[in-house]
Amino acid sequence: MYQLTLCIVGKTLFNIDLRDGASDFEQAFLRVNRLYAEYFYAPFPPLNVPIPRNRRLQAAIRSLNEVVDTIINERRRQNRDKGDLLSMLLMARDEETGQGMNEQQVHDEVMTMLMAGHETVATSLTWTLYLLSQHPDVEQRFHVELDEVLGGNMPTVEHIAKLSYTQMVFEEALRLYPPAWLFGRKAIADDEIRGYHIPANSMIFISPYCTHRHPAFWESPEVFDPERFSPERSVNRPSFAYFPFAGGPRLCIGNIFAMMEAKLVLATIAQRYRLRLLPGHPVEYEAMLNLRPRHGMLMTLQHKSSTP
Repeated sequence: MYQLTLCIVGKTLFNIDLRDGASDFEQAFLRVNRLYAEYFYAPFPPLNVPIPRNRRLQAAIRSLNEVVDTIINERRRQNRDKGDLLSMLLMARDEETGQGMNEQQVHDEVMTMLMAGHETVATSLTWTLYLLSQHPDVEQRFHVELDEVLGGNMPTVEHIAKLSYTQMVFEEALRLYPPAWLFGRKAIADDEIRGYHIPANSMIFISPYCTHRHPAFWESPEVFDPERFSPERSVNRPSFAYFPFAGGPRLCIGNIFAMMEAKLVLATIAQRYRLRLLPGHPVEYEAMLNLRPRHGMLMTLQHKSSTP
């Protein structure tokens, strides 16, 4: 799933084929993800101290940087506008100075899009397919919608708006397993929250995972219930009871793309297959930078024509 979404991001945003290097990129990304998580829980010694953990992290980061540099250098060599995000970044100019982005700025933008654009969607799709496999009634309604909307055809962008139950399924999966389970914000001024003084410049950590399962906001919060995202049941929900893509000025800029991609991938897979968890496979999450399945998610494919 991670290699699939990486290839989708590569093609749609940068007009490049990443199939040959997807596995190496994903392995390097997974190492960075896990090592940063270790550092988050045990931040001493700091990253600039050359202990084995930090050396492994730097090696993994170098692998990611090499992929990004190759993408940028190849586009510069071609020296033509392909009408994609990478061309926009290379051609962007400051309105006042007329200067373009420097090498590091372009590199950082491409890296951010590659990493954020594939990891969160892949993780969310994995949890969604798992939840569908565990809830036959939801899965059946999901397949009924696909049959009615698609009529046996491959899903396209024109179908997206009609896949309303598919969207509810994905939103509910994001509620239970938000990929960005924790993120920080810096207080720009002194504040007070329920009697707790928050000094200016303090880092405040916010957890969508905890909020999404809080009984003050959700009825039966541990239950997988896509209907809770129907218009009727969503109307009186507090604004930030649900925020898998954060919110406010720092709302994830890729949230609309992620929703479109997720619905199309789910519909494409479910057009032909039902997925079943491999018997005995352990399922538990691992809180790294994203909320990944600790042991992966081993599932078998059953062709729809051979299942009841």
